Amino acid sequence: MLADLLIASAVGYFVGIHRLWRNAGTGVGISRVQAAMFAGGMATLFVALELLHELSEELFAVHMVQHELLMLVAAPLIALSGPLIAYLWMLPAGSRRRVASAVRRRWAAAAWTAITAPAAVWLLHGLALWVWHLPSLYEAAIRSEAVHVAQHLSFFLSAALFWWGLAHGRYGRAGYGVAVMYIFATGVHSGVLGALLTFSPRVWYPIYQSTTGAFGLTPLEDQQLAGLVMWVPASAIFVAGGLLFFAAWLRESERRVRLTALALFGCALLGATTACTSQIETYNAAARLTGGDPGRGKLAIHNYGCDSCHQIPGVGSSANSHVGPPLTSIAQRVYLAGHLPNTPDAMQQWIRHPREIDPKTAMPDSGVSEGDGRDIAAYLYTLR
Repeated sequence: MLADLLIASAVGYFVGIHRLWRNAGTGVGISRVQAAMFAGGMATLFVALELLHELSEELFAVHMVQHELLMLVAAPLIALSGPLIAYLWMLPAGSRRRVASAVRRRWAAAAWTAITAPAAVWLLHGLALWVWHLPSLYEAAIRSEAVHVAQHLSFFLSAALFWWGLAHGRYGRAGYGVAVMYIFATGVHSGVLGALLTFSPRVWYPIYQSTTGAFGLTPLEDQQLAGLVMWVPASAIFVAGGLLFFAAWLRESERRVRLTALALFGCALLGATTACTSQIETYNAAARLTGGDPGRGKLAIHNYGCDSCHQIPGVGSSANSHVGPPLTSIAQRVYLAGHLPNTPDAMQQWIRHPREIDPKTAMPDSGVSEGDGRDIAAYLYTLR
């Protein structure tokens, strides 16, 4: 049953990216690296939930390995592989548009923003970790298959939301620096739980007392080994993840410094310090709002031919004014395309897939990548 569910999930994902890539081009929307991450995540789920299942009911240490695979390997790989995009594209075109329209509603967007806020996912994941290790609940999971499934779902889904929320938080909410703080905080409290298991003088889960002897371990030794698994290897993974986010934070800071330096240099050449300072603030505000780079966006606008149909300030354009509307002051408009609320997410979706939003629009799907979509939106949000 579980193996069938994993296979169905994998098939659905790859059907979705096949349709997406056939429509927009290979690697657009979901990269090949993300597809490989999903495959690795599903393989990890299979190992944890199928290959280790029976042994995990006899040894606490193996059960702990199973849980760490769910939370620290499978969850981040799948969360960062774009599964929501793939499963959306798995649907027929009509259903896809209806679902996309529903999730873009204000209440749905607000709910998702609240659920995936870094503080919320950190607290949710921490509660799942500590509550399920209470002896009564933990042993209930061993005795009941339904409770066991609920435990695994809690671990996996809270961890997936944790990693997704931190990885995508820089686009308008948190930042890589904040993500580093939450990752290290999670590593600390999970390490504390592991240390408590390791040094406890008594057995927390008596249910294993009748099974560990077959493997040459006492129940307390089995518990100590499980605590070490949660404490040492798991903490090392959190440290590695935190360092990756820290490196990304440094790269982002360097990018913003370069952007500011270039803008200041241009101001010095033009001799318009006051106006240029305002332009720097506008560029930085647009970058924070969208997660993109306005400078790269300006080049991308020309590369994708957007300026062949629209009059776009700051971009050398030969557009016929009768082809598409001018984009002057587009950042201050209330709606895009006459009906779409002017938000960063909506702007990026309209740039990348206009015909999913309005099948009758004359604006073509130009195969704009996710990164280029953010950069183009960033530049357009400087037009005030």
